[in-house]
Amino acid sequence: MIYRDAGHCIARVMSIETNDGTAKAGWQMRYQSGFPETRGEGSGLSAEERLTQDAMTRGMLHRELSPAQWYALVARRSINNAEVMEAIHWLSRNAVTPAHQLFRLKAVTAWVMPKLSNGQRSTRSLPDAFYVLHTWDNDGTPDGTLRRWKCVTDKWLNNQQADAYEAVERLLVEYRLKVGEAA
Repeated sequence: MIYRDAGHCIARVMSIETNDGTAKAGWQMRYQSGFPETRGEGSGLSAEERLTQDAMTRGMLHRELSPAQWYALVARRSINNAEVMEAIHWLSRNAVTPAHQLFRLKAVTAWVMPKLSNGQRSTRSLPDAFYVLHTWDNDGTPDGTLRRWKCVTDKWLNNQQADAYEAVERLLVEYRLKVGEAA
């Protein structure tokens, strides 16, 4: 499989569990959702070979990215809820922020499962009461401090995710897994 860019690669490797080895009906094999595969992308690879390529790429990313980068990607992009929860716990323990542990856990969880607006629903949204900032602290910390802690935590998390995308893009070129870079 050759990936178009970091986003394409991350989407495939973080949704690897949706790929299965079962035989498909004729219409399923012709159906292409979202972005149709272009010439050169996975050409000649069977579904099993593509799954193997995605699994190998996922292993390479896990090995090559820093833990913070890896867990930021998993937290935001994985479809495996157990894996997402593991990432939330790791990020909340290791985030570079002045906030205490309860605040860290809630801030990371809110970053992973942001509040949706306009009545939107998601399988990864929490009750509105979860997002009330002063409930993230039991010590009576002033609101200004809580907002600053949230800003610092969000900035660190966003930087880890952005750095991960840059690293994935670099690795795709380095390992010749990007369209146009293949041997």
